[in-house]
Amino acid sequence: MAALCLTSWALSPRLWSDETSGDIENFNRNLGLEGIGSDLANVEQELSHTAEPKSTGITPGGTETAKKSGIRPKPSSAHLAFSNLSFRSDPQVSNVVRNYVQSQLARGNLSNLPSYDVLLHRFDRRFAAYGFSSHNLGDTVAGYLIISWEVLHNADASQTPNGIRRVRDAVCEILERRGKAAHQPDATKQKISELFKSVGEILSEKATLMRQANNPAAEQQILNSIERIGLQLGLDLRRLQLTDQGFVNG
Repeated sequence: MAALCLTSWALSPRLWSDETSGDIENFNRNLGLEGIGSDLANVEQELSHTAEPKSTGITPGGTETAKKSGIRPKPSSAHLAFSNLSFRSDPQVSNVVRNYVQSQLARGNLSNLPSYDVLLHRFDRRFAAYGFSSHNLGDTVAGYLIISWEVLHNADASQTPNGIRRVRDAVCEILERRGKAAHQPDATKQKISELFKSVGEILSEKATLMRQANNPAAEQQILNSIERIGLQLGLDLRRLQLTDQGFVNG
């Protein structure tokens, strides 16, 4: 399955063979992630130009009044559920992905890393305060990109909570518009979501450990891998800054 190449990104000593790059491209096409960088900038600009309702009598549910005034209420994570990207969790699907990830951790002599369930719980806990759902593929992709940005910049995204929400809204909007991810069956959405979560946390954990061990060469290898994953999506995460408007070119 193409989605399983995500874990090999995090665990393989040879992260970027020609074969792996081909798998990544196929995976991105199947999910509709290719070239997401340009769309992300456009969608975040749209969100920035969406006005807050002022003294127009518009209420959160005031669709007719909003049409007459030409002003739309500003989107927020609380209102943008992006239900087409959500999925129902199946414990059997989790068991399949858990067994795969744990076997890869063992093969890579990485059994000292947190367990699969801890990794997923850690990911969900990171983003719960910002309105992210643990059962939404778009939320997971957005969270993965934010973790990747944090690792590359050695930064704390929680200092920019509005930016986190803006990235989430923009990524989910893109995936819903493109349609491929939204039309995946629940089991596929869940597999991809859990893989993204585990890989994001594995890469973050490995980078932290290498930094603490004062091993800049190993840390740089991880950073290069994260950067390459972003570039496959059309995102140069090294050049991006996280602001209240979401990701912007630095």
